[in-house]
Amino acid sequence: MKKVLSVLIIAIVVLAVNTSITPATNCYPITSPAENQDNQHAPKLFIGGGALSETMYMIFVTLAGPEAKLVVIPTASKDEPDVEKIQKVWHSRGIREVSVLHTNDRKVASSPKFSEPLRKATAVWFSGGSQQRIADAYLGTPVEEELYRLLERGGIIGGSSAGAAIMSRVMIKGGKSQPKISTGLNLMPGAIIDQHFLKRNRISRLIAAVRAHPDRVGFGIDEDTAIIVYDNEYRIVGKSYVLRIEMVEGAIKIDAFKEGDIIPIADH
Repeated sequence: MKKVLSVLIIAIVVLAVNTSITPATNCYPITSPAENQDNQHAPKLFIGGGALSETMYMIFVTLAGPEAKLVVIPTASKDEPDVEKIQKVWHSRGIREVSVLHTNDRKVASSPKFSEPLRKATAVWFSGGSQQRIADAYLGTPVEEELYRLLERGGIIGGSSAGAAIMSRVMIKGGKSQPKISTGLNLMPGAIIDQHFLKRNRISRLIAAVRAHPDRVGFGIDEDTAIIVYDNEYRIVGKSYVLRIEMVEGAIKIDAFKEGDIIPIADH
């Protein structure tokens, strides 16, 4: 009964929240950075809510471009990565040049040689697992600096589940109704990202995180759904919803967005 009630509450929130949606006809086509003459319309981040379909992965591949040099970071997983398997999967998606970057040792991560693949990369993918493992390994190391440099030169960074949560500096590392807050990467400044959002009923968790950090905007991304971040807007792709949660004049405001919708960054 409790589970049925939770599902009903989620449905009511999605259908009844105050929505302010820009028409989808204004969306930019999904193209790679190399295909965009205007760098402002080039994608910067692909932030997935978990349990992505192959269709969603192929959107990231399209954004990365046919000549992408991809670095996969599987550090969120508790298991040692199978490098050959990871490369085979991404090769099957059409990316020919795939490197795997992984360590749990901060001393290794701090060596200039370790982050060398990132200096040549045009795209990065963070796999799922525990976002805290990524933070523990790479925060404050040359790996973090190289990720920012990759964005500056027009590359794209993607991730799903833990690979999405790590992208905000104020990072939710766990918790149910009350979030456990840690520190992540500053790839999406001013945001707090939560994932598996409606599937795992995490609305109250993100609301609590935004109340504790009222200068931040929360983005709750459901499964098989993603935000594509450009310089001046976010675009929603996928089968479910993204909820934006923010403090406005001391009260929580929630907006729901779906496939094709645009969230102008200028609004914040």
